Amino acid sequence: MSGLGGWAKPGVGSELAVVESELLWGADQARNAALWKSGVISGTIRDDANTPTTIIRPGLLLGKISASGEYEEWDADVATGTQFFAGVLDAEMRAQDFSANNVDRVFRVLVARAPVKARKLLIQGAAFVGHVDEFLARQLMVQAGFVLDDDPQGYLSGLVPRFETVTGTSEALTTAMNGSTRFYNNAASVTVTLPAAKPGLVYDLIRAADEEFIVVSPTADNVIVGNDLSADGVTFTTAGQHIGARVRVRSVYVGATIKWIAELPTPPFGVGFTGGFAYSIQT
Repeated sequence: MSGLGGWAKPGVGSELAVVESELLWGADQARNAALWKSGVISGTIRDDANTPTTIIRPGLLLGKISASGEYEEWDADVATGTQFFAGVLDAEMRAQDFSANNVDRVFRVLVARAPVKARKLLIQGAAFVGHVDEFLARQLMVQAGFVLDDDPQGYLSGLVPRFETVTGTSEALTTAMNGSTRFYNNAASVTVTLPAAKPGLVYDLIRAADEEFIVVSPTADNVIVGNDLSADGVTFTTAGQHIGARVRVRSVYVGATIKWIAELPTPPFGVGFTGGFAYSIQT
């Protein structure tokens, strides 16, 4: 009964209100595949968007503190061990006793293979859907076997291959295209604009015609490419060396800053790349 938050003592105050949250979805046989593990939840855990923050709601994503092995809220841009996704809390808990002292609790944690409702999940107390770390979290959860109800096939994680041909002279990429390989075959200059950088987003962009190919970020100075930590984008300019030109872009944390990394194929293709390279094709 500890999942009631106040150690099964409802009615003592509003802090002990039970927050009912149906986290799982699907038929019983799907839920039977879910994997739980007992673990110690640190008394320092907080649900930052809740009042009080010491009442931890179901659906909070968890990481594990390297030094203690205890669970705490998942935080992708720290270096305590909790930057690595470790599971989901599926019952309400209270992080403090009634004297306001932090108290470690033994709770079960959903760690793998669970069908979960995306809009019931929380990242540091904030809504999962729309959070800056949403797509990184989707990637980590799909890798652990979680199935999210708003994307059962896992496309939004960026891990499921998709191939699309684009015929226009420009395209603004969206988060719904995450993980896709995109072929640009218009016989004119093509400009591809990246979405706002969010960790976990990845796109493979390939030129399929002999015309200029431009890939830019909507935010200045947040692209990492050869010899430049703060570029605005990349461009293939040399005629006769566009077909097969390829840029793979990934959004990642660099410290606490989110950047796009522009990766070139190995060996790289063509001459005249504006990111500071001069290179040739190996045959």
